[in-house]
Amino acid sequence: MNGNTVTINWEFIIDKLKAEQCLLVLGPEAYVAANGSTLQDELIRQLALPNNENIQKYYKEDGFFLFDDPYKRTLACHQVKAFYRSAQPGETIRQIAQLPFHVILTVTPDKVLPSAFEQLNFSFQFGHYKKNKDPQPIKAPTAALPLIYNVFGCTDNEESMVLTHNDLYDYFKSIFARNSMPGRLSLVLQEVKNIIFLGVPFEQWYFQLLLRELGIHQQQYEFTRFAASQSATKELRTFCYEQFKINFISNHIDEFIQELFNRCRQEGLLRREGVTPTSELDKVKKLVAKGEMEEAIDLLMDYTDGTTLEDDVAHLAGRYRKFRKRAMKGVLYQEEKTVQEAQLIEAILEIATEAGAI
Repeated sequence: MNGNTVTINWEFIIDKLKAEQCLLVLGPEAYVAANGSTLQDELIRQLALPNNENIQKYYKEDGFFLFDDPYKRTLACHQVKAFYRSAQPGETIRQIAQLPFHVILTVTPDKVLPSAFEQLNFSFQFGHYKKNKDPQPIKAPTAALPLIYNVFGCTDNEESMVLTHNDLYDYFKSIFARNSMPGRLSLVLQEVKNIIFLGVPFEQWYFQLLLRELGIHQQQYEFTRFAASQSATKELRTFCYEQFKINFISNHIDEFIQELFNRCRQEGLLRREGVTPTSELDKVKKLVAKGEMEEAIDLLMDYTDGTTLEDDVAHLAGRYRKFRKRAMKGVLYQEEKTVQEAQLIEAILEIATEAGAI
């Protein structure tokens, strides 16, 4: 194996999507403007480099800027935000939004993919790297409530945007402090068995650091990773295979997504337009109806993590464990057991109702 394009194992990808063990990583090549160029290329053109008075220099190889004044960085940030605010999701991005990935990492600072989710009326959660701040809490990502996470910051938060080499240094510090992403996301990433990279800049050295942050170099044979890139050279493909066991499966991102979209549609896996997936709280109620209280409490604990109801659910979990222990020992009369079971069910449903109002 040498890192050249290999045959796509569609059955494997579909299987891992069903099991919520497939991670998608999106790079700038995945975002294409109406004229066929990438949004990143369009941004650089709109910034009118090298004649932009706010930007002292643009390092094309790394994709970073140099500012000689903090105020000029702020002005440049506003230009970047204005550009991405007007950017609309293309057909490929809209198809990606309909694929049942439970976690999607993006290496661009825009919210084009979240916009596609909103336009299609899909439930999702969004997070991003924050400079010198603890990552925001997230709920457990699922296909019904996927997580979109901007690895290098977001246009909504100027400080978080990695635009300069100094910004990158700050990001490195957060990586070394294990503070670049929520702890729950880090745990979820350890469970994936397949990673798909679309249009990511493998040639940039700092992206290779991100691959190491994902732990890919330490788990070379534990899972499979595929990549589609329209710019990767043969030498780069070989390097990625040797270092990270990344197999390149396509030169055409849109064709790969179209085929995956068609296969997911055949399997009935696509998110449906205009229909909000079953909420986690609805799942809680269904679990209670089936008598699966422990599973219902676990799901409720994930849903309320980081909210004002977190302690209430923890207390409820303690009550349930005590009840189950006594029931297994046979120290409860049937009448007591029935009453306490009903009280627990009532408490679960009450907290679920309160959680829906947050």
